[in-house]
Amino acid sequence: MSSSDSQDAARLLYKAMAISANPANDPDYRHLVARFRGERMFAEVVNGVAAGMELVILDVSERGLVIAPTGRNSRFSLRPTDLRRSMSEQDKVAMVLIHLAIAAVFYPTTDHIEDEGRAPFPSTLAEIRDKVLAIANSLRSSAEGDSYAAEQLRPGWSFLLDLPVFIPGAERASMKSVEGLVRVSLRRLQDYGLVRNEGDEEMLDKTVFTPTHQLRVQLRELTLPNLFKAVAAAAAPSNQG
Repeated sequence: MSSSDSQDAARLLYKAMAISANPANDPDYRHLVARFRGERMFAEVVNGVAAGMELVILDVSERGLVIAPTGRNSRFSLRPTDLRRSMSEQDKVAMVLIHLAIAAVFYPTTDHIEDEGRAPFPSTLAEIRDKVLAIANSLRSSAEGDSYAAEQLRPGWSFLLDLPVFIPGAERASMKSVEGLVRVSLRRLQDYGLVRNEGDEEMLDKTVFTPTHQLRVQLRELTLPNLFKAVAAAAAPSNQG
């Protein structure tokens, strides 16, 4: 391994971290992706550098590399408290349910996630907000039917159902309404390049959102296999903020 290879490996990971990076309009990124896909030794160097940074490469294609933290202790890991410094048990579970709802709106079945030939469904803020409420109501019904899983999630769904759906005249996203929580979640997903806003300006009811390729890969490789574990961890009393 040469120092040049190490530098190229680090540069490839650096480019992959950029939210708007796209090999189609970045010749250097395109060249590095081609090296990764075509040179086994270079790919091993990139994977080694990634491992040293507590990152894992989830996917590589002509659209670039999709990378993620290796675990919750990675410096690159996003935690519920990154949305709000002090989060209660109910806040954490509610935010997990909201992210589940966002994923369910874009990809209503496993086939939609697995098959990259199937385009995700564009969705509006109102549609996602309504899906959050539908999930919360469904969990409440399941809890009444003695569902252990729904009962474990009670702190989140009961909190959501106690909130107003929206606050008339509210100009900023807040944690005081269901719509506000959805806005906070969508904006953070946008910040991380996982969701794209197809509208022009304000995040309104009819603003259209679409997921990026990175979100599909992260849902497929990380989120879905560990979803209940993440929800259970968020609900555990030892994780109270």
